Amino acid sequence: MTTRSGSFDHRTKHFWLVLSMAMPPLVTKAECAATAPALDLLEAMIQSEMTAREALVTMRRHAQDWRNLLLRGSDAQMRQTMQSRFDSQAASYVMQLGNLRKQLHVLGESPRRLDILDQEKIQLFGKYRQALATHGVNTLEASFQADRSVQVADIKTLCTLEETIEVRATNHRGQFQTVRKLLKKCPTSSAPSS
Repeated sequence: MTTRSGSFDHRTKHFWLVLSMAMPPLVTKAECAATAPALDLLEAMIQSEMTAREALVTMRRHAQDWRNLLLRGSDAQMRQTMQSRFDSQAASYVMQLGNLRKQLHVLGESPRRLDILDQEKIQLFGKYRQALATHGVNTLEASFQADRSVQVADIKTLCTLEETIEVRATNHRGQFQTVRKLLKKCPTSSAPSS
């Protein structure tokens, strides 16, 4: 009986040795598997930041097109061209805010800052329309008065967009650190080969 029990003990020890050698790679593979969702989240966060940056660029162009409309609006043909560009930038901005709202929803983040941007957009675009209707662009003095009536509103929107971008960047930098920690736990041998 001792020979059998010795044989059983030897097999048990051998089993545990093999199991202990196999476990770390399994644990490591599980840790590596957690990297994929973390990378997907990082990608979505970076995309939302890029959308916010595109919205900021669009608003800056919109502000420039507003000034071009004011400066060149006394000429009927130029007014039509400038008004068309101005309206196109406004439509692009509305679309980008909509895309950003969808992205934040997918990320499960609060749309509070977008609600502020939507309110500012309504006020700003309303002020632009009112300034054109009230002052027109037929003279430089009228254009100056029109511009003056909307200056604070466009600066406010640009600042809110810059704050939104900073929040997005901070969030994605944090997620990047999470991904980096997960990747450090993965052995290089389990990385996909090219």
